Order: sequence, then C-alpha cells, then structure tokens
Amino acid sequence: MKYWSFLILFIIGGMALAVLSDENDVEPYRKYSNQKHEMRIINSGMASLYARVDMIRRAEKSIDLESYIFNTDTSGKIILKELVAAAKRGVKVRILVDKFFGVFKLDEYYAQELKKHGVDVRYYNATSIFRFSTFQSRNHRKLMVRDGKEAITGGRNIADEYFDLSDKFNFLDRDATVEGEIVETMNESFNRFWDSSLTEIPSGKVDPPAKWHYDRGENFDSFSYEHDLRQHERRVKEAELSLAPNEEHNKILKFAEEEGKKMLLSNDKHDCPEVAFASDKEGAGFFERLKPKKYDLKYRHLRREITNWMEDKAQPDEEMIFDTPYFLHNSVSDKISQLLEQRRSKISVMTNSLASTDAIPVATVFSDTIRRFTPLKNFKAFVYKGHPPKETNFMNESIEEASWGTHSKSVVFNDESFMVGSFNLDNRSSFYNTELSIFCSGSEELTNDVKDNIKLRMSESHGLDTNGDVEDECEDFNQQGLSPFKKALYWLLKIPSHLMQSFL
Repeated sequence: MKYWSFLILFIIGGMALAVLSDENDVEPYRKYSNQKHEMRIINSGMASLYARVDMIRRAEKSIDLESYIFNTDTSGKIILKELVAAAKRGVKVRILVDKFFGVFKLDEYYAQELKKHGVDVRYYNATSIFRFSTFQSRNHRKLMVRDGKEAITGGRNIADEYFDLSDKFNFLDRDATVEGEIVETMNESFNRFWDSSLTEIPSGKVDPPAKWHYDRGENFDSFSYEHDLRQHERRVKEAELSLAPNEEHNKILKFAEEEGKKMLLSNDKHDCPEVAFASDKEGAGFFERLKPKKYDLKYRHLRREITNWMEDKAQPDEEMIFDTPYFLHNSVSDKISQLLEQRRSKISVMTNSLASTDAIPVATVFSDTIRRFTPLKNFKAFVYKGHPPKETNFMNESIEEASWGTHSKSVVFNDESFMVGSFNLDNRSSFYNTELSIFCSGSEELTNDVKDNIKLRMSESHGLDTNGDVEDECEDFNQQGLSPFKKALYWLLKIPSHLMQSFL
C-alpha cells in the first residue's frame, strides 16, 4: 500500500512539475507588460540600416543578432564590420542564422573568419532535406538586442533588398525599436534559440581538401583535388576580404548616416503604455507535429496571440488593417472571416500583386484565395503595383528604377493598437516557421506611424473589387506590367501550387 501511495504521489508531483515547467516556459515566448516602453516605427530601409549600425555602435556589453537570411552582400558586410568593431572593444557579439539551403550565405568560412575577431556564429536547423517535416521548420525570426535593453524587430532580413540598395528588386518593410523591461524577455527568447538542440556550432576551422580523400590508387584525380583546393583558398580569401576596408561600403555608410538618419528621425519615439511580446517556441520536429493540439499549445504562441488581439481589439467603427506580403488561407485569415461575418468589422488588407512579388507560387494561390473575401461586406484588398515608393530617398536612379514589393508584417488592430513582426498570413508562418512580433496598445502616435505609412503604400496599389479584380484597370491584376516569362511561369505553377498550398 505504501508503495502505491508513493507511486501516486510521485506521478502527481511529476504532473505538477510538468505544468509548472510549461508555465515557466511561456514567459520567454509570451509576455505582457503594462509598464511604459519607448518605441519607434521604422518604415524606410535605409533608415533601418542606419538604426542597426547606430545600435551596434552604442553597445557596451552585448549584441545578439538573429536573422532568417544573412547575405554577404554590401549591407551584410557593412553590418559584419560594425559587429567586429564592437567585438574588438569588448562587446560580446552573437549571430544566429537559419541554415536553409535555399538562402544560406553566412557559411562556415565566414564563421571561421568572424571567430578570429571575437564574433560567435551559430546555425539553426541544419537538418537534411530528407527529413521533410523537421526540415520545413525554419527560424524566420528577425531580432537584434543591444545590452539586453534595446531591441529592433520586424520583417527585415540582412540583405541589400531590405535596405533599399538593390538595383533589381527591393522590399518595402517595417521595423520597430523598443526599450523597456520586455527587451529582457526578447533577449531570453534569443538565448533559447541559441542553445536549442536544433542549433549547430560551426566547426572551429574549415580545413582544405585532404589529398587522401582523392586517393584511389591509379585512379587518383589530381585535377579534381587541385580544383577543390583552389576553391577552398578562394573562399578563405573571400571571407577575409569581407571585413577589409571598402570605398563603396563607406559611401553607402555615409549615405545611411546622413539620409538614413533623417528618415529614421522623421518618426519620433513615443511611450507605449501596454506592450506584449510573442514568439513561437524553438525545437519542434516531426513527432511533435503528429499531435496538433499539443504542438499548438507548446510551440505556436504567436498565431494565438494575434487572434487574441484581433478578438479583443476589433471595433465595429474602427478599421483593422493587415500589411502582409502573402495572404493565404490559414488560422488568422479564418479569424478575419469570422470578424467580418459575425461582428461586421471593417478590415483592409495590403499585399502584393504578381508584379510586386518574388514568390510566384504564392501569387497563383492568392488570386483565388482573395476572391473568398472580396464579396464580403466591409472588406477591402489592395495589391501593390511594384513602383518605387514615395516614402524614401534613393542612393541612385538604378535603385529607384528597380521593382518593389511589400514585405511588411504588421497589423493595425484599432486606432491605438498595432503589431510589427515577422509573421506572414500564410501556412508557413502559421504552422511551420518560428516567428515573433511586438505588440503595442494605448498609443495613437505610434499606431498612426504604422497606419499612415500603410495608407501611403495603398495609394500606390490597385484596389480590388468584389470579384477580386482591379478596379482601375480592364486587365486582370496578375497580368499588369509583367514579362512574358513571369506570365508563363504564373500559369505553369498554378496547379502544382494549389496542390501544395498547405506548405506555402
């Protein structure tokens, strides 16, 4: 009897401990604060580049940077050199990058070179493509934290097209800076990803190809060996040169320090009386997703937070606005439909046309998805034309003449509440990728900085009528200003994209 009593107490105690552990696990991923936080909205890419450089230069103890994409192009090298300079003055610098083969650039050669200068690099989810479900779970978060006191987050990755520097295609995006107690929680969420079982520490040294790897007796291929050796030496040199002084980088940096700073300061900092932070939990794999309810409760914090804010903040007499590069059927769009039908809320969506997107498969599905919503009363959709924006200054004409598309991930819930983060209205953000967002309530000034910019971008967009067609053109919006190749690809991918839309 004593044995069974002990066993029952042990089981109950274990269950209680598990519950407490789950509760403790929530805080780094979901936190609400009614203390005032100072925030600023950043709409310009060049302003956002300056904000990051300025934040790195003001760091005294630590800089933690997390990004889905970290390209080794001009903007990437500018930021790397600033991080190295911070490390040299004693700042602890950590970079966490997703290791998705399609976008991965900051590889082990760069990690090796950065390590020499005191910068630590880690990679999230290097899982083989053959482990399909775990492979799908990418770290899509974008975050930089200074000294555990100030953070910047939003939709921007580290690449030229996010900072108004590409002469081919650029993204309209949005970031927010935040200072206050919630930054500690944001930083702790970074630590969880940094220490995750899915995170890989690069090997300390990238070795040249060893001759014995090619030793096949009489079949030794000296040509292949010499080729691989040259490739290795080229990559080592390339990583070294990325941190070397560069006149072109200095020109861009000067433009950011002058024009970028002006654009940054065009939006003032304001106090937000109620702030929330939400992030999905790291580490989910195939077996966790086999139990959808448990997976949702343990790992998918952000989508629940968004729908909760939609439920709490929606007002019949105030417009709710979604600014998203993709608008596909998912749990958040289901909530939009409910609010339209049950509460008669007024909802507007700003997204991409085929002319303004780099994701053609998504565009093929969107054109059908949006037609489920356009007939609904109080719903209005806008698709960006792909023209250069009115909100920013360009370094040169070639950048201004590039194609442009929206990449912002923002929601205006009412006249004084909004969200800025990395969450797209698609299945990948809703179910697979880890995402994060910062929420603010009680500040009309900050909300207007978001809302006014979205309205400005809407003025450069096509409005869609109740049939889902553009109002100001006879031709279907998917055919506006497109090359024959893009048109052909659109129709070629239409059926496969619809069959695979749960993964888009």
